[in-house]
Amino acid sequence: MSLRFEQPVIDKVEQSRAHIGITDAEIVQMVAAYRLFGFWRIDIETGHFFASQDVHTIFDLPYSDGPVNLTELMSRIHEEDRGLIAQTFEEASLQGVGFHFVYRVDNRLGGYKLVRSIGRFRDDASGSGIVGVTYEFVEKLRVVGFEDHTARRQPLTRNA
Repeated sequence: MSLRFEQPVIDKVEQSRAHIGITDAEIVQMVAAYRLFGFWRIDIETGHFFASQDVHTIFDLPYSDGPVNLTELMSRIHEEDRGLIAQTFEEASLQGVGFHFVYRVDNRLGGYKLVRSIGRFRDDASGSGIVGVTYEFVEKLRVVGFEDHTARRQPLTRNA
């Protein structure tokens, strides 16, 4: 599967959005509304992996606020891709780099779906670790419906 290391995201020029007037929280909400798009963090010191609800959904794991069961999570990843993931996290930690990789996750229907993870090493006041996002390539758009409480129109009739 595909793997790409890159310079840490912190070295990239931040896009200006002050003129738009959109907050970080609004961006996260809109991205999450588009597709399953989960956030995660690996604590290097403890080895614990914490993830948002969408990550749990992508891997078909029950949600909890505590550390994710990594054994269970890794069991959902295609066996040929597991080594790549371990190598990626090790390299990101040792070199302090960001990464992108694509891998296969059990779709619980007898096949696999493609998933992409993007992450970067961080070592700051909040602790050392790897933070990132994971999303599915398959479109699973979230749909919101609205109830229509207006009076129903009468169908048009043709004059014979």
